[in-house]
Amino acid sequence: MNTAQPITDMKLIKDVMEVYKKGSKQYLLLAYSLNTGLRISDILRTNVKDSLRGIWKNREEKTNKEKLIELNPKLQLLIRDYVEAEGLVEGDFLFYSNKDRSKPISRVQAHRIVAYAGDMVGITLSCHSLRKTFGYMAYKQDVDLALLQYIFNHSSQAVTLRYIGVTQDEANKVTTGLSIGI
Repeated sequence: MNTAQPITDMKLIKDVMEVYKKGSKQYLLLAYSLNTGLRISDILRTNVKDSLRGIWKNREEKTNKEKLIELNPKLQLLIRDYVEAEGLVEGDFLFYSNKDRSKPISRVQAHRIVAYAGDMVGITLSCHSLRKTFGYMAYKQDVDLALLQYIFNHSSQAVTLRYIGVTQDEANKVTTGLSIGI
């Protein structure tokens, strides 16, 4: 099994997003993943009530730790438009199953949605790739590595760097590109 890789090119992220119609459940799933850095198991348990309040609040499935994340304004707007268009109410799952609206979509279905978007733009994409993309893009926008380590709940900054795909080649670009005092 191949290790999930982040998307490192913003144009490619836009291409992935354009696979699905803006306002669709599939589009929102991609946007939610890319903009929160949450695990897919946690995203799927998201409810409408908290989402409309602009937060994600839950106990992480993997770590069993309580977590609260504020959602960015653009994601909040996407959520409001989606909830209104779908006729969802506060007690509903944001990513409800078409077979049974009282349940969220399955992890398998979420994976299909993400993998299909990747296939359409010629890359291998998984739900975990989107989480890593969040970290990679945040790091490239100068978000402190210690903060990313905290967000991802990693044991060290080295683990976080490996996780988001920062490689030795990228580290070498820093040293070969610097010329300080000479």
